[in-house]
Amino acid sequence: MGAEWELGAEAGGSLLLCAALLAAGCALGLRLGRGRGVADRGALIWLCYDALVHFALEGPFVYLSLVGNVANSDGLIASLCISCRSPCACASCMAAG
Repeated sequence: MGAEWELGAEAGGSLLLCAALLAAGCALGLRLGRGRGVADRGALIWLCYDALVHFALEGPFVYLSLVGNVANSDGLIASLCISCRSPCACASCMAAG
């Protein structure tokens, strides 16, 4: 595994955030699922993790898209969009010029 497999700081931060969200989703789902069956606890874990991802990652992205431009922002969520820092054909980058 050469240098092409090394992760940048943004990718490492993204993976750590997702791992933290997964741990929090598991803890919350298990707490809410006390006294229920295994399938119900598993569904609650998934729903809690999914809700946390929507609030923590997708919510700020939508906010930045509505009030500004993700490509021109210096926030955490915008830094996770690595392709917006280099020439890209996505709608946000094309609108930024």
